[in-house]
Amino acid sequence: MKRAKEDVLCAIDIWSGVLEETFGSRLRYAYAKGSALKSWKSPIDYVPVLSDLDMHIMLNDSDPLFPATQDGFSSSIKSAQKYEDRFLEERKDHLHIPRAQVVHVNPALDDETFILPQVSDVHIMVGSPEDGRLPKIEEVKRNDANEILALAEFLDDQPRQAFDRVGLDFWTMLRRMNWRVSPGPVRLLTQNHPSPLYVWKWNRTRIVKELRSNKYDSIANSYQKFYDTGWTLFLSKFSSYSDFRNIVVYGYEVLQKCLDVLHSMKMD
Repeated sequence: MKRAKEDVLCAIDIWSGVLEETFGSRLRYAYAKGSALKSWKSPIDYVPVLSDLDMHIMLNDSDPLFPATQDGFSSSIKSAQKYEDRFLEERKDHLHIPRAQVVHVNPALDDETFILPQVSDVHIMVGSPEDGRLPKIEEVKRNDANEILALAEFLDDQPRQAFDRVGLDFWTMLRRMNWRVSPGPVRLLTQNHPSPLYVWKWNRTRIVKELRSNKYDSIANSYQKFYDTGWTLFLSKFSSYSDFRNIVVYGYEVLQKCLDVLHSMKMD
């Protein structure tokens, strides 16, 4: 975990330079957030490769990050290569190369459910971001509930997705599932918490604890196993086919159980 944290902090520094070089005066600000920046109390709080280094960038214009041309594509590839080359030079004894997930804030602002974070909750990389609006409690709960309900369509298609997969084929399933699993229990816990935005600040160790406190032990068990298996899979260099199968099973369980509990809440 110590080496993983050092890798993350190095990656943030390198990405700060890459973003400034890539976008120049277009770049208004950039910040990092998410599980990579929260406190890590146990191994499930961050799993190399499975966990993202979430970065949000705001530009001074409304154009796409890169033009939809061959030159634009080449430019994006070169930026990714800059990050990788510099990281490998800086961290010769690295545990992993943190996998970045960049969100372009400008178009996201058109989505009424997108909420800019408070500056105190992020790691500022470039520029001076401003605090986002604080949504109403019921707005947060409603948006979170709708996201859980939207899992039904995804879950319905998973049996078809799984039955002919083997080994590395499961990586595609895992990537599509992973970004849904991480926030699933959080969205469930916000439904009965007086300060739902506070719940979003918790690391996964705290989330598991709160799930158990709320008698959601089955969800907590599957959630814990999902990330424990993620570590096992990483340490096997993603060579364990049985762990690939197990992790998508645990992820499916988390999502299905969150959906079932929300349905029971609404019936009550």
